[in-house]
Amino acid sequence: MLGARYGFGVDPGAVSLIAALRRADSPAVDVSEHGRRVNDGIWVIPGPEAGERATRVWRGSAAAVADGLSSDDRVWFVDAGRADAGSPIEPLLDLSSMSIVLTRSATEDLVQIPARVEFLRQHAQSVGVLVVGKPQHSVDDLAGFFGTDRVWTVGTDENLVRIAGEAVAGGRARRSWVWRSALSVAADIAEAIVTDESESFVDPVERTVGGTA
Repeated sequence: MLGARYGFGVDPGAVSLIAALRRADSPAVDVSEHGRRVNDGIWVIPGPEAGERATRVWRGSAAAVADGLSSDDRVWFVDAGRADAGSPIEPLLDLSSMSIVLTRSATEDLVQIPARVEFLRQHAQSVGVLVVGKPQHSVDDLAGFFGTDRVWTVGTDENLVRIAGEAVAGGRARRSWVWRSALSVAADIAEAIVTDESESFVDPVERTVGGTA
């Protein structure tokens, strides 16, 4: 859904990766053929454009994707769709260093987040919430309400789709304030993951990053 929302496409992505893993005799699939390069160490795997299709695609396939990504030493952000009880992406969450919930800043969106954070805490090592827009509450207040101290806010822009597409493609949009804001959030997320991994007995090579929307 993120690829469709922000203009950098959904194919190749999770659908093509899952298809490749199903065809292969082993998990030795070049996962980079199904992702978008942000830089040398950070990649994004876009998910399907519709939630219903995401559920069908991930059912029975999340464990294979998790195994494939955990053997790669790059940081992978996976658009895994909506995560809640009974979600088919649970095996992916179980191997995630952090699961990130993406939400808009409207009250009707924010009130849905605590239940999702509670569910994700049963699986991922750490849970963060990224709020897009201008919420009426401070980050500290949101953290207390959500039940996690990993909360980030980013502004929006009427040209966000174009900017995101150009930035991921390596264009001049990387110099925009939107991209700089994204890099700041990414740095905080990376620092949080390193901190969490250093406090955990789980080998960081065995983990990846899962994103939900």
